[in-house]
Amino acid sequence: MKITFIADTHHYSKTLGTQGKAYELRSGSDQKCLAETGDIIDSAFSQIAESDTDAVFILGDVSNDGERISHIEFREKLYELKKSKPVYIITATHDWCCDGNPRRFSGDEVFSDVEVMKSGELPEFYGDFGPKQAVDSFITKIGTVCYTVDLGESVRVLCLNDDKNENDHAGFTEECWQWIESQIKKAKDDGCLLIGIEHHLIMPNISPLFAVGSTCVANREKVASRFADAGLRYMFVGHSHMQGTSRFTSEKGNTITQINVGSLCGYPAPIVEVTVNGTGSIAYEVNHLITVKINGEEKDAAAFLAEHSANVINRVLECETKSEFAEKLTALQMNGKKAAALWPAAKPILHKLNTVTAYELYKFLKFFGLAGKIPKSCALKFRDKLVKEFIDEVFLSVLDGSLHPKDRDGDYYRLVMSVVLTLVGLKKDEKMTDKVFEAFDNILTGGQINNQRAII
Repeated sequence: MKITFIADTHHYSKTLGTQGKAYELRSGSDQKCLAETGDIIDSAFSQIAESDTDAVFILGDVSNDGERISHIEFREKLYELKKSKPVYIITATHDWCCDGNPRRFSGDEVFSDVEVMKSGELPEFYGDFGPKQAVDSFITKIGTVCYTVDLGESVRVLCLNDDKNENDHAGFTEECWQWIESQIKKAKDDGCLLIGIEHHLIMPNISPLFAVGSTCVANREKVASRFADAGLRYMFVGHSHMQGTSRFTSEKGNTITQINVGSLCGYPAPIVEVTVNGTGSIAYEVNHLITVKINGEEKDAAAFLAEHSANVINRVLECETKSEFAEKLTALQMNGKKAAALWPAAKPILHKLNTVTAYELYKFLKFFGLAGKIPKSCALKFRDKLVKEFIDEVFLSVLDGSLHPKDRDGDYYRLVMSVVLTLVGLKKDEKMTDKVFEAFDNILTGGQINNQRAII
């Protein structure tokens, strides 16, 4: 059996605005696309429809921010895909606008008068894509649904909505936990391989340094342990927009593997294909959207999305004025007004980062006596490569799960790691230095588990 997993489509209706300064600031601050989501989803669904997969699962945040019109448009796309493949979805916080601030854009203005879907409406609205096919289900305290669905006689998928625990953080109430554990036991009793899906992560992808805010469920180790000790072996998640595979072992010695699926509408547009083996193990391979038609023009999907994602950083580096600097940082949900006060110092640094080469940076650090751990031979090998290019490549590697892994003995790895550790070492915090080393090692090499293909 073959199963396809995609995540975080974040469909945005073009009726909400695609032009003007306000829209450009919003679009330019996001790693994933906005106005182009409809075209990307259509291209991806066409590619999936022509594949030999047996079922498709979408791991939440299917709409941009819960806008009713975005949901209506997205559901039409689901019905079209369903003509070729069975489709199942879970919803997540973006599907009911959990921050209470839906937005549309016109000129320089942002408006919040957008009709949104309520959480309790989602199970019925998407009933044809999982809830109505469920063998069992549970309605959460906010009206969303968890359910199980059978794929044939021996494979079952546990589809979970983890928007709220008893403390209104990502996770599950105790009542929901009781239902989950009963479903895990029932699958075992029925002789079914059980695969879990939810939106939020149950363990950090890459490093705990990246587990900020609500990236993971609350009390993540307790949650991961409870899943593992109940007997669940596999969990597919979305939310972080990063591709990666992690493994967690509880104190009782039970292991669960998490496959974090990146956003379909951001680089590298991952489409995860899973093969269920007769031995009870599963094999996954991360494929990608190949081409995308944007306004009728066919483009290389990887190149188009990589440029859009990298521009999140590049747009800040290219700031020319104090007001532009403040606006772009505000769009990135930072304190733009406070940062504006630093503009006189930030301007030359940003300009230098935008133009400096690897060897020029090496000489700069050497001048201040900070290049002792940086191999000169590596800096010379990349003497004409812009530092900005390294920044872009590392950022994209975070998103694609080290699609192009670096050799730990190679010059690229040695140069990047030595510069990063030199800069972090200025704080003289050994614990932080160790954490940064682990994070960047995982980013550059892909870590211990192959993020692109493996049998687990």
